[in-house]
Amino acid sequence: MNDTVATPKEVIEKIKKAAELLKAQGEKALDIFRNPSSEFTWKDSYLFIMDLEKSLVLCNPAFPEREGGNIREHLDWNKKMYGLELCETANNGGGWIEFMWPKPGTQNPLRKLAFVYPVPGYRYTVCAGIYDDTLSLKEANEQWYI
Repeated sequence: MNDTVATPKEVIEKIKKAAELLKAQGEKALDIFRNPSSEFTWKDSYLFIMDLEKSLVLCNPAFPEREGGNIREHLDWNKKMYGLELCETANNGGGWIEFMWPKPGTQNPLRKLAFVYPVPGYRYTVCAGIYDDTLSLKEANEQWYI
């Protein structure tokens, strides 16, 4: 196993932990997630948090320039409207989506699978992903969920 590459299991574990932190601390938890040295930025992955009611990216430690942006307008490297897909997936209860995105600290886009989790009863949607060319979207949605 490669200890520099995040796994689907880790993504789900981190998202669950982040959701509990958001429930307990609310907006204060965002400061923890923004810190690129926190446990929520690990290996080649990171959490990002959205507010779907306001269509905003609330925090993204790997790409802080995205914070405050309208998530529904975000495009991936192939001009796919992945931000809209993130929102639609969240509105349908969550799950995995795929898009092209560079790993933090790089410029070349890779296939990314991201899990989208709307925290029940809260305005927060928690997302994190893996960079993987072999796991199918169908497999991810069948095997790895909250």
